[in-house]
Amino acid sequence: MIMLRPLKWPTDRAALLALDTTFVTDRFYRLEQAARSISLEETMATSPIRKSYPLNSKVDAFPTMSWVQVAQDADAVVGLAAMRLEQWNRRARLEHLYVAPQARGRGIGRALVGSAMDGARQLGARGVWVETQTTNYGAIRFYERVGFVWCGLDTSLYELDDVRVDEIAVFLWRPVS
Repeated sequence: MIMLRPLKWPTDRAALLALDTTFVTDRFYRLEQAARSISLEETMATSPIRKSYPLNSKVDAFPTMSWVQVAQDADAVVGLAAMRLEQWNRRARLEHLYVAPQARGRGIGRALVGSAMDGARQLGARGVWVETQTTNYGAIRFYERVGFVWCGLDTSLYELDDVRVDEIAVFLWRPVS
């Protein structure tokens, strides 16, 4: 049985470092740009895209975030959601949302987002904003299913050493209701 709970620091540190944040997809969104318009077209990848987001350099920042929840299945951490409130615009920025591959498809991501929306409301946020990549097809589709809408993109956010040439930042938003 999955339980969502607040971060227990530093007890959760090792489990979070072991959390598998990998995704694999056969699709991505390709940028189509004209003089004054942009669209993102669903495209089949020539080979599967595999990416992981190691938490090594980020894990020690979790206790400083505005809100953090972990999804636990028995003794194993199988998910994480963490956000920071931006005071100046009252926007909660969902900086981390991960569900381990073996735990996906069980409603854990949806439960973490629901909990994050409640957390954002308690923080006084007007909504939740999230950034992902055009190559993270599954994440984009997931965010759309749980009520987020596209609100922008940034073709210059990523260093080319860190990403694929066709990888672009996509931003999504969901108001707190």
